[in-house]
Order: sequence, then C-alpha cells, then structure tokens
Amino acid sequence: MVAAAWLGLQAAAHAAPVGRLALEDVLGEAVSLPCAGQQLKATVLFFMSKRSKDESAAFARAVDEKLLNGPVQSVGIVDLRRYGGIWRGLAMSRLRKSASDGRDHRRERRVARGIDASPEVVNRWHLIGDFDGSIFERFGVEREPARPIAFVLDRAGELRGPYSELTGLFDAVARALAD
Repeated sequence: MVAAAWLGLQAAAHAAPVGRLALEDVLGEAVSLPCAGQQLKATVLFFMSKRSKDESAAFARAVDEKLLNGPVQSVGIVDLRRYGGIWRGLAMSRLRKSASDGRDHRRERRVARGIDASPEVVNRWHLIGDFDGSIFERFGVEREPARPIAFVLDRAGELRGPYSELTGLFDAVARALAD
C-alpha cells in the first residue's frame, strides 16, 4: 500500500479489469487497448505529467530503445487536466508536435540500426492527452504523478503493473510476449 501511494496510485488501481478501450491519439490515429492486430502482442502504457516530464520522457525512451523491434505498442498518456478551456488548443498543438518529433526520432533510430522503419512499425508509438482525467482514473493513477508510471497490457487484456523501474517493466513485457 505504501508503494502504491508513493507511485501516485489509488489503492485498488490494478485490481479491476481494464476491459476494452478505443482511444484516439493526438495525431488522429485509432488506439485499441488491449492491442489489436496480428503483429502486436502487448502494449506499454506510460502515464506522464508536467511534474515528471523529463523523467517520464527518459523512461519511455529507454523502453523504446530496448523494445525497438518488438511486437509492442507504446502509448504515452499525458495528464492535461490543468490545460482545459482556452489552453486546450495550445496543449494539443504541443502534443501533436511532440508526437510527430518522437516518431521522426524513432524512425531515425530504426534506420540507423538497419531495422524496419516502415510507418506501420514506427507508428506503434502513440501519445494521448487526458484532459478530463478519465484514462488516469480508469487505471487508478492519481493526477500529476511525481514519477513515471507504466503498465503492461497483454493481448488478452491482463494488466501488469504499475512499474516505475525498467527491470520490472521489461520482465512484465517478456511475460506478456511469451503468453
């Protein structure tokens, strides 16, 4: 319970089943949770906030580097409750730019390593703005977490996590890919 509080999670966060979610990323692309399609076996969900911006970006980048060629979808969910109303458009514009730049960097890393850099593979990375807190709430993540928080969702809908350390997250991804 103390660890859950430290991570910024509500006590019963991971006890409830996730069910199916159909979302749209900031670039207008459909995102299915759990992941849909033959090639994807797991989704890593990153919950980010302004408070943990740099640490969350480094955490997500380290995961992407390790799983660059894996059958994994990555979804960054950003807490934007403070940016409603007149600030919503500006926040979305910045998120779109960040998502586009992130995909460009992902493509460049893949090309440099000589692995598949097709849009189908590069675009497995998504960014979603949570303006009303409903996605954070659904996963039991409190607003503005102080540290990056990640979950692994396998194709069957089993949720593993929360994780704030890379080792545990990579172990969960390996288990999800083996299922």
